[in-house]
Amino acid sequence: MDSKRVRAARYAVAAGCCAGGLVLGTTVAGAGAPPRCAAGALILKAGATVVPKTMELPLLLELVNRGRTSCTLEGYARVQLRSASGALYGFSYREGGDAEVTAHKPAVVTVSPGHGAWVLLNKTPCSGNVDGRLAHQVWLAPPGASGYLRLALGNVVLFDYCGAGDPGHTVDVSPVEASAAATLH
Repeated sequence: MDSKRVRAARYAVAAGCCAGGLVLGTTVAGAGAPPRCAAGALILKAGATVVPKTMELPLLLELVNRGRTSCTLEGYARVQLRSASGALYGFSYREGGDAEVTAHKPAVVTVSPGHGAWVLLNKTPCSGNVDGRLAHQVWLAPPGASGYLRLALGNVVLFDYCGAGDPGHTVDVSPVEASAAATLH
């Protein structure tokens, strides 16, 4: 595609001319640009099971727009993994990719009503956890939002907690992506 057609396609996406679904594009500041998604306009859901390429623990999350208008997300979500009682585990969180998580730079994702955007979390199982501490809740603040969305993990994934120095102490986080496939390395 020549550069004029690429620019025209980007502006068409930004203007919202594409029918339905989630679109990824460059938004143009000013009149007509969708607002940033507020935490209250989104629902956090567990995505499909991701079969790991390695012995790691990937968790796909979907941010669904429950509002009546499109909104945008750009960047990395803030994540907290917590116990069943809500106690915060002090995991280290890393942006930028790993064996499962994409190293893509964040881009503007426009989320249409009823559709979603995606985030992938990934961690290595703990090598030193012998006390059974597991994360039972994920709290996620969308990029630019101050409030957290909460999701009970149940048996979706068993994120064990281990202290600093253990390889499983770090959780890798993808940028918000327009598709589940785009979160993967």
